[in-house]
Amino acid sequence: MELSILKKAAKAPAARRFQRRARREADKEALRSLIIETARKEFAAGTLESVSIQRIADSIGYSKGTVLKYYPTKILLLLAVKQQNLETVAERLQAVRAQTSDAELRLRRVMEAYIGYWADNPDHFRSLYSMSGTVEDRRFPDGTYFGDTEVARRGFEIFALSVREFLQASGAEPASGLASRLASALISCGHGVIALPLGTPTMKLPDVRMTGRLAIGNMIDAWSAKLAAARAEKSWPRISLSTFS
Repeated sequence: MELSILKKAAKAPAARRFQRRARREADKEALRSLIIETARKEFAAGTLESVSIQRIADSIGYSKGTVLKYYPTKILLLLAVKQQNLETVAERLQAVRAQTSDAELRLRRVMEAYIGYWADNPDHFRSLYSMSGTVEDRRFPDGTYFGDTEVARRGFEIFALSVREFLQASGAEPASGLASRLASALISCGHGVIALPLGTPTMKLPDVRMTGRLAIGNMIDAWSAKLAAARAEKSWPRISLSTFS
């Protein structure tokens, strides 16, 4: 009995130390999330030049030095905001993809969810696709541009894969790079639907989701018609960009 008590007593300090470390890590993660969320709103409302680390620190009630411990430069903080935005969107789109096995419906739902996410989170859109600053403002310390990061490539591949599956479901054999080109067209359309009301807040524009559904739906309907016409061509099932031009 005494030996058991002694063992428990010896374990107690170690357990408390572990709990303290766990609490400290949880506190750090909570502060990191608070910094990111505050920075997202600041970058969405301002520009890279107008937003300062001091302003973000004041907003959350911490010192500038505390924020700099987590994000040593404003550029790194902006890139962290962009990365989290993309990760969140990618997770949502992957969940949407898993909900249906119909390739055409899946493509439509992915694009509708993409537009819907930005409609619900306009500050995420503004901070992720901000045009302020220079190209160099989108480069990590190791020289990697944000658009070349793994999370950016993975996010784009969700759209390219959805388009590729749509084309293959029709029996077509798309040329190399075709799915990516068509995915870019869909994303450009989606961005226009979101950016127009954000850039012209004084205009009374229709509901973003309905506008997006109309624009995306018509693009995919047109592609389906082009694919149907291509079946009569001697080159079928091989298709290229000219099939949709």
